[in-house]
Amino acid sequence: MEPTHSKSWLLQIVKALEISREINIQGLPILVEGKRDKDILLKLGFSGPIEILNRGWDLDKLVVYLLEKYDNSNTLKVPIIALLMDWDRTGGSLQRKLRNNFLSMDRTVDEKLRKELIRLLNGRTKTVEGMKFILDELITLMKN
Repeated sequence: MEPTHSKSWLLQIVKALEISREINIQGLPILVEGKRDKDILLKLGFSGPIEILNRGWDLDKLVVYLLEKYDNSNTLKVPIIALLMDWDRTGGSLQRKLRNNFLSMDRTVDEKLRKELIRLLNGRTKTVEGMKFILDELITLMKN
């Protein structure tokens, strides 16, 4: 089957995903909004910790839980978690609130993958789950 999208564009997305996947495998958890977002990452080979935001908790309780579970660093400069909220209005609001909650506890977060996906997808989708339109191509191009 012939790819339906520019290979160079897809390769840029693959590069961003592979960098984040490697960091995730090494132990940096990723926080996504829901189960379908987590499923997309799992299909893309992410095998490190992936946490889901929508579990019925308020953001303060979630941040405390994540800090208790993952904060084992002695330095404030090392991100405690990668935030990958959708890049729609709700996702942007959640991203800001979560970043600010972690910063208020003197902890940093990694936002590189989200920023790269926003730039590269450029309106083609506004959600992590929405990447399913190129999922097969991404899986084919990603290294195992």
